[in-house]
Amino acid sequence: MTLKEKWIEHLDRNNMTYREHWMFAVGHGIGCIKAGIYLCLHGFFPCFYRHVGSKLVHKLEKDFVERENEFNR
Repeated sequence: MTLKEKWIEHLDRNNMTYREHWMFAVGHGIGCIKAGIYLCLHGFFPCFYRHVGSKLVHKLEKDFVERENEFNR
């Protein structure tokens, strides 16, 4: 299978245009980085950002689970 075929198959399987896929992936990637920064800061300073990192991680998980559930209907 060529790279182009894999690309198209992935977008089709996820029922997304390239732009939609890009927005979803980059948005969640930035969310992961943001959560990682908050968690690292909390690691150094336990009194700060006590729940922000975990809330962001749970939000990301929820988004992925909801997206996956859309395909399993």
